Amino acid sequence: MTSLTAFFKNRTVQQVFLFTFCQNLLWWLIGSTASTGQPLDWSVKLALGGYGILLAAGYFLILRRHFQSHIGPILVVAAATLGLLAAPNDHLLQLFAVLLCVFLVLACIPQLGLQSVYGLVVFSFLAGCGVPVILFFLRNHYLALQFMTTLVPVMASYLTFFAPYYLPTPPDWRWTLIPSGILILAILLLPFSWKTWVAILLVGGYWELNRHVTVAYRLVTAGVVQLLVGYLLLR
Repeated sequence: MTSLTAFFKNRTVQQVFLFTFCQNLLWWLIGSTASTGQPLDWSVKLALGGYGILLAAGYFLILRRHFQSHIGPILVVAAATLGLLAAPNDHLLQLFAVLLCVFLVLACIPQLGLQSVYGLVVFSFLAGCGVPVILFFLRNHYLALQFMTTLVPVMASYLTFFAPYYLPTPPDWRWTLIPSGILILAILLLPFSWKTWVAILLVGGYWELNRHVTVAYRLVTAGVVQLLVGYLLLR
């Protein structure tokens, strides 16, 4: 009991739980935006939920350990297995679910050069589309253009919030404005409302806040702010 208590009191473990919760809530929020959809079977929900939990926890550890984590890739591989079970009758969806897992494992190999701008773009696309697209397609059996449009700012948010983990610190701090600028431009593609402006203010506030947050808490802070921005844009 003492060891279990110590485990849950560990700051890294607490951050993994919070980050994983935020990522999965964001994904399911996006994937459930369509009002017309068939309820998923409980076994599919269980498999897809486990996939998202293991995936988010895995890449939290991978990014926090600067692609040197030993546990992170194991969780990602386990997530790939559940991703296959989430869509047992659709091989294209299975491939899509496994793609991000394969990328994250390969990104841990420095010789492949995936810890770069290219790696950040690929990660942003796969992480921003993965679970939401799978969830939407399983419920509706098609992909709507309007739904895909809502994913643009989501993918841009991954560029903004996860850029420091793929890119080295630029010599000029103004270069760090570029990912945030891309996200703001993506937000402006959506219909204007007070929530849109609050989301833009949050992005600007995060850029300033991130410069003062302790390194150990930056990733989980990014997860929380990303969820808030996503909620404002989708509701």
